[in-house]
Amino acid sequence: MLELIRKNTFLTDQFTIETDTNVDSALSVVSINAVDGNEADGFKENTGITLSLDYEELDEIIFILQEASNALKRSENR
Repeated sequence: MLELIRKNTFLTDQFTIETDTNVDSALSVVSINAVDGNEADGFKENTGITLSLDYEELDEIIFILQEASNALKRSENR
C-alpha cells in the first residue's frame, strides 16, 4: 500500500508549524500560524500563512533556517 499523506505538527507557545505531505503529488502544504493562550488555558491558532511547496523549496527554507541557527550558535560562543 502506497503512503500518500504524512502529517506533522510542531507547537510552541508562540506559533505552530503544520505539514501535510502528499507523496503521490510530491508536494507538502506547510502552515505557519501564530498561537495565543497557554497550555493551562488552551491554545488558539490565528490565521497565518499556508504554502504548497516541493522538496527543492523545502530544502531551501531548511538551509536558510540552518544558517540562521548556526549564526546564533557562533554568537553564543564568542
